[in-house]
Amino acid sequence: MTHPDVLVLGGGIIGLACARELALRGLRVEVVERLPHGAEASIAAAGMLSPIAEPDARGAPFLDACRASRDLWGPWVAALEGETGLSIDYDTSGALLVALDERDEAELGRVLAAARSLGERAEEIELSVLRHWVPDIHPEVRRALHLPDDHRVDNVQVCAVLALALQKLGVPIHYDSEVERVERRPEGTVLAHGRHWRKEARLLVLAAGAWSGLIPELPGLPLRPVRGQMLLLGGVEWPWGGSVRRGLCYAVRRGATSLLVGSTLEETGFARHNTVEGVEDLLAFARRLFPGLGNARLETIWAGLRPATPDGLPILGPLPDWPGVVATGHYRNGILLAPWTAREVARLAFEDDEAEIPEFSPKRFLAGP
Repeated sequence: MTHPDVLVLGGGIIGLACARELALRGLRVEVVERLPHGAEASIAAAGMLSPIAEPDARGAPFLDACRASRDLWGPWVAALEGETGLSIDYDTSGALLVALDERDEAELGRVLAAARSLGERAEEIELSVLRHWVPDIHPEVRRALHLPDDHRVDNVQVCAVLALALQKLGVPIHYDSEVERVERRPEGTVLAHGRHWRKEARLLVLAAGAWSGLIPELPGLPLRPVRGQMLLLGGVEWPWGGSVRRGLCYAVRRGATSLLVGSTLEETGFARHNTVEGVEDLLAFARRLFPGLGNARLETIWAGLRPATPDGLPILGPLPDWPGVVATGHYRNGILLAPWTAREVARLAFEDDEAEIPEFSPKRFLAGP
């Protein structure tokens, strides 16, 4: 049995980011991950860092967190590259929102108004500029909006670089280590049990994504998985290096000649497989918005399970009656919110309950009668 200061449950981007932040503050940290190679939703995502691309009704604290985390990403990438010697594909071209019909135009109007009210940069661009940047765009696009501060990152690379950064910090990541139960010890610690292992820690960080509410003995947080199917097209050579969005669907550059297309939103429980219908919908979106991509290579398809909560807000804060902090339920914003969440978890680890953000607190779901 090992005795770290902190035991992090979950080896996705949130868990890895929290582990690094806590280790940098001098704590002995270990990570346990149920999958053999780590990361579930984190490597299935598109890597968009877009706090205002979708007008959001979840309130100011959530929007403030998204914007703050977006601003942390540039320095965070630089720090990770410096710690590991590896590079991360981090692009600051921005996001393009395009309109093909009146409904799309209304959406662009809402985003533009939201950006101006927040002091975020947003500008309509000439369609000739759009067609230069994205040669395969539909010729009937009516309007285009450029959000230069909506960035993108290769989230698969980030997870790999985070894992190496932890290795250099001496933080073990125990893969293929599903937690079977967790118990509170009389001395104020937590004891986690796996099939062939036990670990006792002074602090637990619960960052297991959609599985965070299923760990025996821990409080049953109301998380549900929402499937997102994705596909990757090859041979796409555009001057544009960022993302292109229409409604809830998007196309995001991945490297120099690839284009990631996503994503579906499906309430299918823990079924993570791709479906004919889902892939057809994504291809239809790509063909509709980019008719010139008919001969692009369909390189691969995949799916992931996002952790969603009843109110759409993340669960972040001290776990009532446990020496633990919850960091899960980020839904479609886990990549964006990773550096901010790590900073908040580290802050909570060194402060009392007064430091939590009430809107994100686990208490909203765990309050007694």
